[in-house]
Parts: sequence; C-alpha cells; structure tokens
Amino acid sequence: MSHVLRRVIREMVQSDAGQMHQCFGGQMVPFGSPECVQDLEVRIDDASTTRDNCPGRTDSREHYNGILRVLRRDLRSAKKSHREMCPEEPEA
Repeated sequence: MSHVLRRVIREMVQSDAGQMHQCFGGQMVPFGSPECVQDLEVRIDDASTTRDNCPGRTDSREHYNGILRVLRRDLRSAKKSHREMCPEEPEA
C-alpha cells in the first residue's frame, strides 16, 4: 500500500512541477526521472568525446566547454530532483 501511495505522491509532484525533459530520441520524460538522468549522462559523454577531439584553445573547444557546463548543471539539478522525488531509492 505504501508503495502505491509513494508512486501517487511522486506523480503529483511531477505534474505540479510541470518540468519535462526531451530525450535525444524525442521522448518526453519527467525532469529528474531515471530516463532524464541517463539521457543527460549520455549527452555529457558524447560532448566530452567531441570536445576532447578539438584542438586546444579553439572556438570549437570553448563551444563544447560551454555546452558541458550547462549539461553538468542540468544533471546536478536532475539528480537533486530525483532524490527529492524518491528519497528511499539508492543512487545509481
């Protein structure tokens, strides 16, 4: 019973927040959901690889550094949101 109640509360919090995240494949998921966190991690990995292949001190490298800064900030926020939605679940 408490599992169902937690799920209902979690869905209410998500609907109140109204924040959605568009995954790379176009799927819309709640911000802070495991799918959202995983998508942000994949994007960070991809951007890091691309940035690392850019020569140092170039506009391209600075561009990817900016993207990575935003993605990492979003990932921290999504993980925080996930912890608030599911405090009893262990972090991955």
